[in-house]
Amino acid sequence: MDGAPISYSDDGEGEPLVLVHGWIGSGALWDLTAPWLSEFFRVIVPDLPGHGDSGIPAGFSFSLDGFSSFIEELRAALELPTINLVGHSMGGCIAVHYAARHAEVVGRLVLIDTPARAGALNWQAKLPGTDKLLGLLYPLWGPRIVTRLIKSSVRHPEELPDDFLERAVAQACKLQKEALVGTTRLIRALDLDAEIQEIEAPVLIMQGDHDPSVKHTEASRLRNTFKDALLQMVLDCGHCPNYEYPDLVVELIAGFIGPDI
Repeated sequence: MDGAPISYSDDGEGEPLVLVHGWIGSGALWDLTAPWLSEFFRVIVPDLPGHGDSGIPAGFSFSLDGFSSFIEELRAALELPTINLVGHSMGGCIAVHYAARHAEVVGRLVLIDTPARAGALNWQAKLPGTDKLLGLLYPLWGPRIVTRLIKSSVRHPEELPDDFLERAVAQACKLQKEALVGTTRLIRALDLDAEIQEIEAPVLIMQGDHDPSVKHTEASRLRNTFKDALLQMVLDCGHCPNYEYPDLVVELIAGFIGPDI
């Protein structure tokens, strides 16, 4: 893609399902769900530009427009006539933005702990100058900080499988400075309510009831804002049901998308 390597996995057969990771992450954050979902669907898991093993295409913009264009180029390259989108956190924001602009190719949406506006984020994310501070501190980016960030996002960090955590941390450590600063600016300026009004596709919203990053009231608000939405609260869960309760997430996604297969 414009001279940059793009990393993604593509496994299984059937209805295409694109899994979009969130802030500072990579496709590795779907390692506990993607293999099981591929028993039911064709599962495509990209590393977003500047994340994991994906490079940054020439002129790429770390904005919702930029990420939506990336998803569309991937869909076109794989010759997929339609896709279903599953997005976690920032990945859910990208999925909403994409679905509003490419309604003709989107079947269903699954949004996991997704904020649609900056006001739904915790207070730390809204501190002035956070993006600039992270840019200055980027030379310190490494396993210690990344491990702490991943563990702080879940309810029971001691229950994360060691091999999963090791790969997730290793891939997140590859995050490029431009991606860290650009995506931090993106989430601090979120305002997707206009896009939500344009979406006709059915939506499943999942939200951890102990999410430290996104206010739990945001999930209820989104359920009432989308034209066709279901809400599933995940109990005793932090910000990441996809790796805190992967079996439940697989079951919910398969049940939501499966009837139309």
